[in-house]
Amino acid sequence: MNIVRRTIPKHTEENIPLDQEIQLLFIVDLNKNSISSDHVILFNITQQKTEDIRFEYYSKTLKVKSVLPLEPLNHYQLKLVGGANGVKSITGQTMAETYELEFYTKDVDSIKPPRIFAPTNVSIVKDYVTFEFEKIQEADYYELQVSQSNTFHNVVWPLNDEKIFPMSELKVTPYIEYQTGQYYARVRSVDKEGMKSAWSQTLSFYYDGSLEIEEMEDPIPSENTPTNKESEDPQIVILKANSSQSTESMTQLTQLQAALSEADETEMDRLYVKSTTPKNGSVNNNKDKLKTIVIEFTEDIDPASVNSSTCYLLEERN
Repeated sequence: MNIVRRTIPKHTEENIPLDQEIQLLFIVDLNKNSISSDHVILFNITQQKTEDIRFEYYSKTLKVKSVLPLEPLNHYQLKLVGGANGVKSITGQTMAETYELEFYTKDVDSIKPPRIFAPTNVSIVKDYVTFEFEKIQEADYYELQVSQSNTFHNVVWPLNDEKIFPMSELKVTPYIEYQTGQYYARVRSVDKEGMKSAWSQTLSFYYDGSLEIEEMEDPIPSENTPTNKESEDPQIVILKANSSQSTESMTQLTQLQAALSEADETEMDRLYVKSTTPKNGSVNNNKDKLKTIVIEFTEDIDPASVNSSTCYLLEERN
């Protein structure tokens, strides 16, 4: 039996204000002592995180409000836990099932998110990434997030509350210890009152590492060493090598670098997902028949790299 008579906002309602107080009105009176923070949960489905809330119950009405303003253009779910350990009525009856209310917040009218100009979406980078984005007139500062997840639940930058303040050109280069793989970035504006815009559209880029070439310091002259005049020629590049490396090994290294570079330009072979079962973006899959998800790659992968951090399944209720 559903003991919730009505809710504010209504289930799946859109354009909800960011300071909205959520109300659940019940048919029967609840035992106030049976309602705790374990029973009332506000979950941000868009960002996959639980929000801090305050709540109070009085005269068949439960009022819930987020400690911080709700995020604009986000999908939220409020859960009131039922079942054996759920909330109880004043007569001692337990609410049979968990009640779920979902809603969508509105956009911010006073401040908009900036557009990201660089890097280009789905680009490949080999060095520290410089982010360039649009200047918003109402912004006091900006918040940039870089993550290895498109849900941004494991942010790699910033690791604190670092802010980006307006300059003549909005450019920032976070010094991140990148690892080869896919990254995601987004940015939002914040005005002087602390009002935050929605996040910008998420862009993705692939970090492919970089080969650092250092100039030799005080090279030892030899028959094959260029003269000072030759070393000033901008077309001549001197590679720094360990003293234990022979001229032959350096030649082999140079040939290997050239071969790899040529192969990279001509073949552009990269590890990526070739096909999936079910297909990406497909809907109405039979959950009873779908027991295994198959992902086919263009190359063999290291099985040890597949773990709960690199491969996980999210459930999103719409």
